[in-house]
Amino acid sequence: MRISDPNKLAGKIMKVEAGQDMTEVILDIGDRPLIATITSGAANDMALKEGDEVFAMFNSTSVTLIKDQKDKSRKRDVEVSS
Repeated sequence: MRISDPNKLAGKIMKVEAGQDMTEVILDIGDRPLIATITSGAANDMALKEGDEVFAMFNSTSVTLIKDQKDKSRKRDVEVSS
């Protein structure tokens, strides 16, 4: 998979904290964890779980998580949680 966005971090999911509407995904990106808040629908669609390897793509206002899977057409935009 090739992605042109230079602002991406590869990581492994450490924890998924699901809520009714929003889900926090905590990623191990090396020197510190990255927390992304995404819709619970997006988390369910990607079947995110601890140990999954994902990419966090971001700009100044948003982060996109990508999980390499058989249906590579699915991608969801997410917001950064600080």
